[in-house]
Amino acid sequence: MNKDRNWTVLFIGGASGIGKSSIAYEIARFYGVNVLEVDDIQLSVKTVTTKESFPAVHYWDTGVNWKDVGVNGNVNWLIDVSKEMIPVLKELVNRHIEDKLSVIIEGDFIYPEFTISFDNPEVKSIFVNEPNINQILQNYLSREGSELQHYRAEISIAYGKWIADTCNQKDIRLIDSRPWDTVLTRAIKSLL
Repeated sequence: MNKDRNWTVLFIGGASGIGKSSIAYEIARFYGVNVLEVDDIQLSVKTVTTKESFPAVHYWDTGVNWKDVGVNGNVNWLIDVSKEMIPVLKELVNRHIEDKLSVIIEGDFIYPEFTISFDNPEVKSIFVNEPNINQILQNYLSREGSELQHYRAEISIAYGKWIADTCNQKDIRLIDSRPWDTVLTRAIKSLL
């Protein structure tokens, strides 16, 4: 595979539990670049903001329980946080472009349409799809254990479907997470 990169910032998005972090780190090793995890960025934003400025980021602090809002309520929250993260991620992208410092930005909270809003060929994105709930459930159980994983997997399936539908409508790169042994090759090829 050719190691020439045609991007400075690469977004890798998708639902939780589908292997996107593993894919991001595989690509990072291949190209010798760093990975920023949007979960860490979101937690940092939450620490230095208020519910008035970032209501979705602080939503669970209001006493609402994620187990009580249903699958659609959780999907809507994921979408809302993704929208709130846009200005934060935009500044990170601008800094990396200006400094010519390559990076992969990976996570659940990446709004697909945002990634194609840059009028800059140095910014690319790949969204990862896993439509099999049993595979997501297996991924969660092997990673974390716990009896609530089926509900989380249902949320991931619904959020993943929204992401896939958005990507298909907006012509945004979307790859399947499996077969795993070809994912690096398929991801790199999709960027050409």
